[in-house]
Amino acid sequence: MTPRRNLVLQTLVSVLVAAALVAAATAARVALEPQLGALSPFMLYVGAVLIAGLVRGPLCGALVMLAGGMLGLRLFLMPHHVESEGSMIALMIFWGVSAPVLVTANELRVQLKVAMARLSAALQRSGRVA
Repeated sequence: MTPRRNLVLQTLVSVLVAAALVAAATAARVALEPQLGALSPFMLYVGAVLIAGLVRGPLCGALVMLAGGMLGLRLFLMPHHVESEGSMIALMIFWGVSAPVLVTANELRVQLKVAMARLSAALQRSGRVA
C-alpha cells in the first residue's frame, strides 16, 4: 500500500472513530437529559476526547472536540435555536478543558508506544541470548 493511500485510510478510520465516539457520548447525554437538564452539557464529550486521543491520536481527538462542542451547544444549550445565557462561555470552557486532556492523552499514547518498543526489543534480546 502506498504511503498516501495509507494516510487516507488512517484519516478515514480516525473520522469514523470520532463519529462513533461523538454519537455514543451524545446518545448517553440524551438519555441522561431528564436527570441533568442543562447541567454539564459537555461532560461526556470530555471523556470521548480522552478516548479518541488515546486510541487514534490528536486528529481524532480534535474532531471529537469540534463535533462534541457543536452538538453539545446545539442540542443541550440551544435546543430551540435560542442562545441561553453563558452557553458560549460553556463551549469555550469545554474546549479549554478538552485541549489539555487531548495533549495529555496523546503524550500517554506516544509514551506507551515507546515503552512497548523497548519491551519488544528487550524480549527479542533475551530470546537471542537464551
